[in-house]
Amino acid sequence: MAEDDVVVAAAVWGEGLSAPEHAALHPGVPDGLSHRPDVLVVGGGVIGLATAVACRLAGVGSVVVVERAERLVSAASGGNGGAIAPDMHALSDPAEFVAFGRASLDLHRLWDAQWNGAIGVRTTRWLQLFPAAGGPPALPVGPQFVPLDDATVRELEPELVPPEGYTALLVRGQAAVNPQRLAAVLAGHAGTVATGVEAGGIRVRGGRITAVRTSIGDFQPGVVVMATGLVPPPWSQGVRQRWVKGHMLATAPGPWRLSSVVSSDQGGGSPLPSGGVLCGGTFDAADTSPDPRPEITAALTAGLHRLLPATRQAPITHRWCCFRPTIDGRHPVIDRLPATSNGWLSAGHFTTGVMMAPATGQALASWILSGTRPAETATFDLPTNSFGN
Repeated sequence: MAEDDVVVAAAVWGEGLSAPEHAALHPGVPDGLSHRPDVLVVGGGVIGLATAVACRLAGVGSVVVVERAERLVSAASGGNGGAIAPDMHALSDPAEFVAFGRASLDLHRLWDAQWNGAIGVRTTRWLQLFPAAGGPPALPVGPQFVPLDDATVRELEPELVPPEGYTALLVRGQAAVNPQRLAAVLAGHAGTVATGVEAGGIRVRGGRITAVRTSIGDFQPGVVVMATGLVPPPWSQGVRQRWVKGHMLATAPGPWRLSSVVSSDQGGGSPLPSGGVLCGGTFDAADTSPDPRPEITAALTAGLHRLLPATRQAPITHRWCCFRPTIDGRHPVIDRLPATSNGWLSAGHFTTGVMMAPATGQALASWILSGTRPAETATFDLPTNSFGN
């Protein structure tokens, strides 16, 4: 599956955008585009855009973002569920990963406040349902984690029909966005953004990137940041990585009450601002077709109907899929490009690109300015077997 084959056009998020927001996602190649920026970001997904924003906020200098597709966030960044839920990762991921996600959520809220609510960050809560046999893992510590008994679950979500014998954990204080609106707003603060520009090879002299070849001519940037989803060649040598397909769907609004994001091994759903419900995404690693598969969307629908029977009469309005960049071990990368003094890389964010984007961008901007790796990125290194090592 090539990155530019990813299907997000049918995602529910585009219908909520204004005409200026749609235009921001399709900038084309601006007139007078500088080919000698202080920072060139290759990749117009949410990681690349947030990195460009953070570099500008940090005063790194002029910034240009180039994206090979005709539209920004044309891959997973524009077709995901829009969740920013770092505390949910306390159930499965290392503490440093969770801390990075929490810092990123703080930045989402800060940027949204600074830009008068243009991003539209909304607060959410998650209701995680665990099977009776396994039960929850060791519960994280913090006021946001609240174990619930059956009576409290029914009071909180009276139309929910949980699996028999389940246990429940409420996780408060999380967030969500329309990922395409997020990208449109970031693009407006990212410097100069160009779409339909394919980056080719690079020229390195004396350990320094001196040129980046593109379909509109060579760039001679001061700094290069590769934010292309997967680790690009030649640095991908030895990196075990792939695109992992995920299916999603959305329903029409209906006469039910759902105020929590509900997640379980039998299905789930997330309330949309429109009144509909979002379901997904799945992990379909063996599926490389660009189209949604009816049997998978049917299974998502059935899971939603089991947990929230009132949705059975609601039509499915959107079915889509997207491909997430995954490095083995779900290992996101924020690192220098090997054998270069002015190149950096961010890749492999899998399902957490939207969540991690502001903190990733801020860390890269700090590293570029100071020359010192931020401590919070210490575990996000490029796998050591890469680039012939």
